[in-house]
Amino acid sequence: MKNIYNRLKPEILVSINKDEQEFPYTTKALIKTLKATKYWDDLTISDIRAVVIHSHISIIDIQQEDILWGGKFLNK
Repeated sequence: MKNIYNRLKPEILVSINKDEQEFPYTTKALIKTLKATKYWDDLTISDIRAVVIHSHISIIDIQQEDILWGGKFLNK
């Protein structure tokens, strides 16, 4: 099974990688975590918050299911 990083939707991946220039430490830490994790359920609340922040999706556009299951962030 692929890790979370490899299952991210292309637009989320682009947004995270783009942030690496401006926020190298936090972005690299997030990428390392996503590459080491296979299941969305294994991410901490802090990890999910980092995905949301680096995806630049408005919190208004994120639903509870997206936080719980990663639907807005992951390819099916």
